[in-house]
Amino acid sequence: MKTLLKILAGVLVLAVVAIVGWRYYQIHRARQAGLLTENIAHDGNLWKADFTARIPAPEQTVFAAIRDIEKTHNDQVKMVRVVSQSGNKKTVDIDIAAPGGQTITTELVFEYLPEQKKIIYHTVDNPLLDTQAVYQFGDEGASTFIDYHETTHLLQSFPVPDGVIKQVIRGIFVAQLESLKHTLNLKTGDAANSGDDEP
Repeated sequence: MKTLLKILAGVLVLAVVAIVGWRYYQIHRARQAGLLTENIAHDGNLWKADFTARIPAPEQTVFAAIRDIEKTHNDQVKMVRVVSQSGNKKTVDIDIAAPGGQTITTELVFEYLPEQKKIIYHTVDNPLLDTQAVYQFGDEGASTFIDYHETTHLLQSFPVPDGVIKQVIRGIFVAQLESLKHTLNLKTGDAANSGDDEP
């Protein structure tokens, strides 16, 4: 019986260490990507996320990189296809890698407002969620401050804890920052983040 308790205690300690290590890794990854602050909350199936971030590149360069989303490719974004483009609006299909080798295609409509230093986007006909988001850019000379607000209405109930949904929302934004830095050929590292703000 004592051996069984020692084994269970050892497994429990390993599990706690793994969870703490994973959380530390996620915080470190977010900080390296440029995330400064976050606030994710929900009321029922309506989730609101507010993030701030800093990218070490001029505002016009950052704006152009997000505007030209079809040039984005990374481990999670497999392909971006422009469906239509007219004036300051662009509709794209994004193929995102999903578990089990699956691919999820999401259609987004972007509206570009360079004079307001703002990009707005929303999902189109997604059976799982309805998302609307705004990037607001602040020009800091050699770097860009990003103020990001997202509202997502889950159209189906997901039997997962709130923490998992928060992690997914945070992970998507961090992946966007990492993709942006990759597109701009910026290193994702501690040297790129001079602020002391916590994610």
